[in-house]
Amino acid sequence: MAKVGKQVFKTSRFSQHLERMRVARFSDAGGPSRPVVHRESGSAIVEFALSAGLVLCLMFAVIEFGYALYSYQYVNELARDLNRYAIVRGSACGFGMPGCNFGNSSSLQTHAQTYNSPGFDSSKLTVTATWYAPSTISAVNPTWTACASSTNCSGPGDMIQVTVQYPFLLSIPFWTSTTLNVTSTSMMVISQ
Repeated sequence: MAKVGKQVFKTSRFSQHLERMRVARFSDAGGPSRPVVHRESGSAIVEFALSAGLVLCLMFAVIEFGYALYSYQYVNELARDLNRYAIVRGSACGFGMPGCNFGNSSSLQTHAQTYNSPGFDSSKLTVTATWYAPSTISAVNPTWTACASSTNCSGPGDMIQVTVQYPFLLSIPFWTSTTLNVTSTSMMVISQ
């Protein structure tokens, strides 16, 4: 207890703590030194660095998976567009339409090179086409037989299947880069 004038004051724990800090400020040699205070401010920086690194890695992973989904949507749309291109250029094609009666996948591959989309290298696209002829004609459930070439299978009523494949490089920070082969297939009946 401390005695001041006629009043007696109890020293609080806070004042005792301040007294210890004042004493601790001076080294044994009597000169000033750094105060001995135990704080946790340095641990907050370490915790922030670890959690920020994890959050940033997850954020980039979400962005990369979004880009992979965009790649799939692009390949899917391209397969349908190429199939639409093919079904109106069968053996009955006419009226001066360019590219009529093509007979192999290379003409579709060449046409796919003309599609431009941001972030894609169209030279990496692989396009394959397969022609089918109806083996049993039924309005409910026809069956199809694959043809060796489009020579006899490119007329109206026959079917063409277009498959587009694109190698997508999935690159996430602190993760092994992986190539995903994004593939989509579209089948339609030839109309002309």
